Amino acid sequence: MIRTINGAIEELRKEDPDTPINSHMLRRWIASGELKHSKSGNRFLIDMDVLKEFLRGE
Repeated sequence: MIRTINGAIEELRKEDPDTPINSHMLRRWIASGELKHSKSGNRFLIDMDVLKEFLRGE
């Protein structure tokens, strides 16, 4: 599943309502190059599988 930053946060909160991950964190990881992403216009797109691997430390 591909999601925008806000969509990715919504998905994470469905699985874990108490997640400390927020949009600021995702933007920081994208800006630093730590989190792989795509862009469509001015929107950052995140593959949820890639995000979950990143969060697991893989």
